[in-house]
Amino acid sequence: MSRSLPLLGIMLCAAGAAAQEASGPPPVITISREEVKAGRMAANEKVAAGFAALANRTSAPSRWIGLVPLTGDENVSLFLSPYGSFAAFEATNNAWEQAMGTASAKAEMEQLERQNAEVQNSWRTMLARHRADLSYRPRSAKEAAQSRYFSINSVRLKPGRAPDYSDYIKALNIAREKANVDVHTAVYQVVGGAPTGTFLTFTTYRSLKEVDDGFARADADQKAIEAALGGPTVVERRRQLISEIVAEGQVNLYAMNPRMSRPPEQFAAADPDFWTPKPAAAGAKALAVKKEAPAKK
Repeated sequence: MSRSLPLLGIMLCAAGAAAQEASGPPPVITISREEVKAGRMAANEKVAAGFAALANRTSAPSRWIGLVPLTGDENVSLFLSPYGSFAAFEATNNAWEQAMGTASAKAEMEQLERQNAEVQNSWRTMLARHRADLSYRPRSAKEAAQSRYFSINSVRLKPGRAPDYSDYIKALNIAREKANVDVHTAVYQVVGGAPTGTFLTFTTYRSLKEVDDGFARADADQKAIEAALGGPTVVERRRQLISEIVAEGQVNLYAMNPRMSRPPEQFAAADPDFWTPKPAAAGAKALAVKKEAPAKK
């Protein structure tokens, strides 16, 4: 499958970047799932870097965060992109087409497409809106930029159960607040590209030690939440309820990959050493190796 058209679904315009910086989780995101041919993940990273380089040269309004799997299918990459609105999503698509309209950009895009065909099996994009009413103490854009990992909890609800799921999560968040639980989630409802009733919960981590710390607090947090909910009887009813609401769920962990990304400027500025490392360090290392190499006789 061609990557150029799906790339239209992972672009970010300035309005979207500003919205993310001002209010934390962006109102609208796309999540593009790329299935890579077995053994071609390294080659796929180079192709993704090529698309980023093309966007840089054309000054296209194109921004995305590339993720590689630590759990789940090892041949799947994700690309996330935020928008200030659905209108911004449309405007960015139009701007991308215009930026790619020159002869030189078209030629480079065709070359990248040929390389991409050698590494990619499929591409699928979801469009989702932020549910601020279901999120709990979500991270700011700066905090997300300084993270290294994304946990994504995907649930698909049984038909007609979205209102029940919303009530369930709202009650949970009220209990979390009463218990002062140190959890940070951003919840999105998928509006296209996935089965109806799909919700995604994002959590970021600076390091996997935060996962260890979370498990260390798990028992105490759970007891505090249960007390805030009203005790064991209420908790048991909620367990039964959620089994009746959710058809299936899955949690996976991903690492952010700066080589496959072209982050928004505000995002990159929050941690430039990670997102936009200076090439001088690599050049200096190469020069040092060259100096140490024995002279030819």
